[in-house]
Amino acid sequence: MEKSLFAVDELTSIIQAAARMRPNGITDLNTKSFMKKFKDKKFAAKCDRELIKKGCELLGMEVRDVAEICIDGMRPHAEEIGLQGTEN
Repeated sequence: MEKSLFAVDELTSIIQAAARMRPNGITDLNTKSFMKKFKDKKFAAKCDRELIKKGCELLGMEVRDVAEICIDGMRPHAEEIGLQGTEN
């Protein structure tokens, strides 16, 4: 549990930022689109990508896979976490 929380704390911040940039919020955010934002160091620049990578490494998983799990977990709660977008 500790490793999971370590890995996703910063990761969810970048997911949230990416979702806020989309008209449909997190509802149609896919992993490929997220990874483009993740690789852009200027996007959500204060989020520590090395910390995310280290956390994913501790889990024995790739960032892409952990991000997909997080996005899928956040999507059903889009409205309550304010990520439903502006077109919904």
